[in-house]
Amino acid sequence: MTWLRRVCVRLALLAGVALAVPTGSVHPTTISLTTIGTAKAVDAGNGDDVLWVLALGSEAAAGEDVTRGLTDAIQLIGVQPSSGRAVAIGLPRDLWVEQPGGSARLNTTLRDHGTEGVAREVDELVGIQPDIVLVTGFDGFVSTMDTVGEVRVDSPLAFTTEDGGVQVRRGRNTFDAEQALSYARTRQTLPGGSDFERVANHQRLLLGVLERLRSAEDEEGFMERVALSALAGLQTDMGPSEVYRLVQALTTIDPRRTTACIIRGTFGVEGGAAVVYPDEEQARAVGADAREDARLQGGCRDGS
Repeated sequence: MTWLRRVCVRLALLAGVALAVPTGSVHPTTISLTTIGTAKAVDAGNGDDVLWVLALGSEAAAGEDVTRGLTDAIQLIGVQPSSGRAVAIGLPRDLWVEQPGGSARLNTTLRDHGTEGVAREVDELVGIQPDIVLVTGFDGFVSTMDTVGEVRVDSPLAFTTEDGGVQVRRGRNTFDAEQALSYARTRQTLPGGSDFERVANHQRLLLGVLERLRSAEDEEGFMERVALSALAGLQTDMGPSEVYRLVQALTTIDPRRTTACIIRGTFGVEGGAAVVYPDEEQARAVGADAREDARLQGGCRDGS
């Protein structure tokens, strides 16, 4: 994409946000973007600062507040714009964590304590406070993915998804929006039936979306369509210039400079429900390693 077109696209994004922010209630909210604390990295792009985005997939029903649903997808993503580097730290939904009022599974935190509650739990576990929490519901995911187009995902596993009967084969797969959602939601029919496998699939899908965005950014009107699709149901406390800088930071990610890790733990049962007791030592070590430069020089420390 030429520098002139980049400027035009970002100006279009900025104009779209300026129009969307004050009228978010006109459309059902399908995507929420919330700053946490001082959100120092909203000014991402300055020096070597790392922008930390907590991305959540909400199960809220259509028309309901996406920030009050259970969350099956939980990814803490660090981006360093100066290097184009990024890291994704996946957190299984069943992690058993201390919350106000007593311990519970991590996937209930958004519903019970909101975006700041999830950010707090992640900070206590990993030692990284997210700067921004991004929440998307099913409608927002499918709408945006429809605009993005088909994505390619490399899978080390062969399985059939629970919903939609998508045949996922080992190696390269191509998914449309509905197939991508089915792929992301599947757990029971995975070879091991574990949430660790599902979290890994979320990370593979994120990488596929990133590669698609990077490969198509020179297509006339592509970035504009993606931006407008996301903006249609956006609710945010960020100003237009802040969203502009966020978009600018995210477009610097180089897929070849991304790494991923999953917080591990041991299986257990609480109140008749399956849970995962987190490996707090691993979580803290991974967080300390990635916090300042979005790198995992010590690896994932998961014993694999």
